[in-house]
Formats: sequence, structure tokens, C-alpha cells
Amino acid sequence: MLLAVEQARLRVSKNTEAKRKSQLGQFLTPARTAEFMAALFSETKRPLCRLLDPGAGIGSLSSAFIERSITGGLDFAQVEVTAFELDERLHAELRNTLASYASQIPLHYEIVGGDFIEEAVNRLQFNYGHSFTHAILNPPYKKINSTSRYRHLLRQVGIETVNLYSAFVALAVALLAPGGELVAIIPRSFCNGPYYRPFRDFILNRAAIRQLHLFNSRTQTFKDDAVLQENVIIQLERDGVPSDVTVTTSTDDTFSDLAANLHPLNRIVFPDDPELFIHIPTSLGQTAIERSAAIRYSLAEIGVAVSTGPVVDFRLKEHLCNEPEPGTVPLLYPGHFKGQATA
Repeated sequence: MLLAVEQARLRVSKNTEAKRKSQLGQFLTPARTAEFMAALFSETKRPLCRLLDPGAGIGSLSSAFIERSITGGLDFAQVEVTAFELDERLHAELRNTLASYASQIPLHYEIVGGDFIEEAVNRLQFNYGHSFTHAILNPPYKKINSTSRYRHLLRQVGIETVNLYSAFVALAVALLAPGGELVAIIPRSFCNGPYYRPFRDFILNRAAIRQLHLFNSRTQTFKDDAVLQENVIIQLERDGVPSDVTVTTSTDDTFSDLAANLHPLNRIVFPDDPELFIHIPTSLGQTAIERSAAIRYSLAEIGVAVSTGPVVDFRLKEHLCNEPEPGTVPLLYPGHFKGQATA
């Protein structure tokens, strides 16, 4: 069945104009990534699973989750899926995806065509729908204006954030029952920076990080949609006891070179860091920040301001020079600082 869903994804993606994808901020999840995400949920046996899939698209993530429920690892007597999808043009494909499993597992599903943020805020305010046991999501990526209706709605339930993807994750965490698990594929930008500080505080106060997966390639995860983004897959447990975090990496969504390491939580979120930056170490060795006593000041404290994004080699290829020329400045990489030490 996953093959049929993947074929539908490729067809829908090809027939959807780039402008509409950008307006909705949504890109459908490839099958291999969906399977990997579904595999991250802890093995369990329970009478009822209530799965939340916000921004469900054509149902790729729900499909992967249900497939795992059928083949083993997730043992449920019944599965209930609540799938939110704003784009009504995808509802027929989504309905076909979910209906195809009705004969294979006791399944009840609901497709909600309304706005997930508005619906989730209503549920939280009226204390309805806090009992989702699982959430799987590839949320839309789009900035939220500080004076927008979304920012006003989110503030009503204590969520302060700047992007739809972090809003979706925060709301999904809030809607989980204690012990509920969430797996999401999102941009890595939430890990640091002042704009996402309230979001990091929100999720770290309500959930424990169980696993982080980092793709080494920016271009391969959503290559069919030509998306250039550094993505991370995160697994959270609502009200979980903080403990060691599994960090996995792969070059792309083939996962052919998958590597895994277990790290203590204090390597992921430093205990004395007021900004709650989320670090993703890719090896067991110490990072530059952990090795160097010189890295102990914030940029603001030393009078430096940084703007990320404008000067990136792959975006400015036509301006790169092999040798210094009048009016040029050096483009520095971490390798240039290898072997450097402080007095």
C-alpha cells in the first residue's frame, strides 16, 4: 500500500504548482522518510491508539504508521486517526489512503478540513481532545507575522512562536496525553536563535527528547519539490522523564549510511544555557563548544551581530573567487579553525 501512496504523492506533487505549495507551506513526505519516522515510535501494546496527523496531505505519514501497526511493533486493538488537511483538493487522496486499510485493521478515521491551529486552540481552551496517544507530522513551513491572527490564537494557549511548523509541533505536544509520543520532520532552525527560545522552552517543559535524526544533505529529503532546507526528525514523549538522547544521521532519505550514538541530555541542552539551545552532536567526540574554554561569551557580549543565510557558498557561486582580489573578503569555514588554540 505504501507504494501506491508514494505514487500518488509523486503525481500530486507534480501536478501542484510551485506557487500553491509555497502559499500553503506544505510539501508531501516521501515514503522512505515516512517509514523511518513511523519506526521511531516505541514498541507498545494497548487497546486503543488515537493518532493525530496535522497537515496530513495525502496521508503518507498515517499510512506508514498504520503499516507498522499491521506488520508489528505497534500492537493496537483499534486505531483512530484524526487527520487535518486544509487543502480540500487533497481530501479525496487522503480518504482513499485511509480507507484502504479498513479491511486490514480495526480503523476509524476522521478528516478535518478546517484550520488546525484554530481547531487545536479551541480544543485546548475547552479541554477537549487531550487524549491523543501518538502524533506524526510534517507541518507546513511558513513565517507567522507578529500581528497576525495566528499569533493571537497561539498566545491564548501560551504558545509564542514565529513559524507554522513550530506552532504545529507545540500544539500537537499540548494535545498529547501523558506518555504520548510525537515524531515530526521539521527545519533545524528551532534548535537555536532567540526567535525560537519560547518554543524550545514550551516543548522542553512538556516533553522529553528521545531521538533526533539529522540529514547531512540539504537537498535530498524533499528533492522532488526542490526544497533546500536542513531538516531534522525529532521524537518527543509528553511528560517523559528526561534521559539520554539517541542521535542518528544519514546522508539522505535512503538511510543507507545510518549511524547512531547515544548522548546524555546535558550534551543536547547544556544545563547552564539560558537560551536552551538544542545541540545535535554527530559523533561521540566533544564539540568545539565543549572543548574550548574560550567559547564562553555570547555574541552580544563581545559586540558581534550575525545574520545567517545571505552569505552561503551554494547561493553565491558566481561571486566566489579562488584567490583574493581587490574588494573581496574571505569566506571562512570551520576547517579554517582546525588546530587553533587560545593562549
